[in-house]
Amino acid sequence: MIERAIENWLTNTNERNYQIAFCQVLMNKGEKIIYVCSHGPAEQGKDIISIDKEGNSKAYQLKTGDINLAEWRKIRGEIQDLIELSIRHPSVDKTKMHKSVLVANGDITADVRAYIDQLNDDNVRMNRNFSPLSIVCKDTLLKEFIDAHGRFMPVELKDMQMFLEIYLHNGKDFFPKEKYINLVNNMLFSKTYKQKSDYFNIISSSVIITSYILKSFQEQNNYYAMFEAWVLLAGNILRYVKRNNIDKELYLETYDLIKEEVEKNIQLLEEEIIAKKVFLEGNPMGDGWWVYKARATIVLGTISAFEVKNIEKNKEYRVRQQFVDLVKENVSNKVVFYWGESAFPYFLNIINFLEAIQEKELALNLLIALFSDTLKMKEFEYKGFPMPNPYYTAEELLEALLGISFDQLGEETFVGSSYVLNSLIEMLARRNQRKILEENWKKVSYIHYDVFAPKKFEDIFLWRAEEGENHYEFPNMTQSWKDLYKEANNCENVDNFYREYSDLIRYALITYPHRINKYVVRSLDIVSCFGKKLHTNL
Repeated sequence: MIERAIENWLTNTNERNYQIAFCQVLMNKGEKIIYVCSHGPAEQGKDIISIDKEGNSKAYQLKTGDINLAEWRKIRGEIQDLIELSIRHPSVDKTKMHKSVLVANGDITADVRAYIDQLNDDNVRMNRNFSPLSIVCKDTLLKEFIDAHGRFMPVELKDMQMFLEIYLHNGKDFFPKEKYINLVNNMLFSKTYKQKSDYFNIISSSVIITSYILKSFQEQNNYYAMFEAWVLLAGNILRYVKRNNIDKELYLETYDLIKEEVEKNIQLLEEEIIAKKVFLEGNPMGDGWWVYKARATIVLGTISAFEVKNIEKNKEYRVRQQFVDLVKENVSNKVVFYWGESAFPYFLNIINFLEAIQEKELALNLLIALFSDTLKMKEFEYKGFPMPNPYYTAEELLEALLGISFDQLGEETFVGSSYVLNSLIEMLARRNQRKILEENWKKVSYIHYDVFAPKKFEDIFLWRAEEGENHYEFPNMTQSWKDLYKEANNCENVDNFYREYSDLIRYALITYPHRINKYVVRSLDIVSCFGKKLHTNL
């Protein structure tokens, strides 16, 4: 049954959506991936460039469906670029001929195969210094995918059921995060081995399996769901290698490949929203104001995380002006929606982004509004609609707001405690907002900080961590500004794990909002809060 599911996925997906799984197959065969086309037309006809075990450079072009003579004529120009243009990459010797491979997830007809044979023969006979073209099609692909991870496919009934439930998802909604994490942990990451090769196979299999079960989300171009899925996988791989002391050489290439896929989906999401300029989905009549505001917050906060990362790594990086305008407009017009504490990571990213593009006043106003709203809605006497803690999603709160279901929120009142107030206070302190903190400290002192501390730092990537301590602490009744400012800017007690993987953790905080703590926020915010001058494209 699972093999049939794999075949169905392979024959019904497009080249972009089987690209990462194919890269992992190549890595399993000992090839080093040095370039993967992000999206859109392949550069010089090359979707993937690799170096094989013998040191030969190889260029792959991926196609969807059957290739007959009519289809061949359409792609002939791309094939010419693939075989005729040398590879331009620092790792490749341009004086040596590369190997070219046409890959299709359908069949290549006999007349096209004959044409390719003739093309290769003519190039040799005419002494053209062109790369010979070889082919890989559906049957070979299917065998390679199954061989790459066959023994790691689900065999237990429970695992198989979870696999098929995600695989058969309608693809339009949020990604089923908890179900996915349970699946990959049960199938893969709960196991320990003695052989290094087994760890490599586990990690590579997780990439291919994830590619399979994202089929419906890929068909719906649900870039946000795919972003979350790849973040979940990257995080769980990090936790797995940390727990088992796995050498970087066994996972780093795969981890980098997954991070590229994370950011490709954010880029596609950014292109989509810039083209649309609005956050409507489906029937506008059913897209209520609260739903629209929540979607705007999610999209802008996610893309802001990506842009902040780019700005931090490259001071010459240029942000697209259309995105800058979208953020400023939706923040200024108060479209962004603080539905509960699970919204905090999106706002953290938006604030850091606004600061990075020198919109510091707008960023500060947004931060103060978050602090004020949190303080107001967490007071014991507050009787309005609750601000749920970060364990509750936007979807659950919206169902309550729209009168669909109040059961999702249970019987909790959510007043008197907060998982994010401590981080908001530290963010204000880092920005020298002493006055607003002094004016509100009496109210602050009556609200305790909720904290969940996983036993191990890498358990930030667990959906439900069984090992850890859930506790609360009250702020001081009186607080020294000097001590508060010093503590807010103290990086010494921020674990190196958070620093080393800060780019992924910024994405992970979106995906795991219930893992918020002041040290994670501090590790992200201290780098960004003073901003960097940045030019934008007009």
